[in-house]
Amino acid sequence: MPNNSEIFDVFLSHSHADAEIVEHIAQRLEDKAKIKVWLDKWILVPGKSWQRDIAKGLNMTYCCAVFLGGKTPSGWFRQEIERALDRQAVDDSFRVVAVLLPGADTDNVDRFLGLRSWVDFRDGLENDREFHRLKCAIRGVAPGRGPVEKVDADDSLHAVKENLSKIKQLLSARLIEKEIALEYQRKLLDGIIRIAN
Repeated sequence: MPNNSEIFDVFLSHSHADAEIVEHIAQRLEDKAKIKVWLDKWILVPGKSWQRDIAKGLNMTYCCAVFLGGKTPSGWFRQEIERALDRQAVDDSFRVVAVLLPGADTDNVDRFLGLRSWVDFRDGLENDREFHRLKCAIRGVAPGRGPVEKVDADDSLHAVKENLSKIKQLLSARLIEKEIALEYQRKLLDGIIRIAN
């Protein structure tokens, strides 16, 4: 567990080539999931030596998310991964999560990262199921079934209006009784109230 005064939920390790994509995910983590992110671009002071601050950053978090794009990790990025894995070796509560970005090649997942399950954004960054898995990985909890798909209220309202119109037509044609029409209308309206809540 980090012992510094300022603690972050996750350290985001990435290649410079993927910086823009990773910043998008970082914003989403902070804004939507309320996860405190250590991202070099947000934390490091321009003009200051950064190597020691990055090493400190890894020690100020509960987790490291390693973002893998189309290039094989090398240089400082590779060293960050090794440092995170070293920390995990002595602190089993520290998690290292591989995150595959669009264009990622699974061959770039080295044998140590490959021993873990990963989050897979190769189909797109707006994948809610994978975003949910990333949040759970950072928090150290099982993802369960994942997020429930939201019903589009506009589509549901349109369908209810169509069904109410059909009931009215059946009633006008005297194909159903008034009591039956009222019962169907109540059920449709109950359904739309449940969706609204």
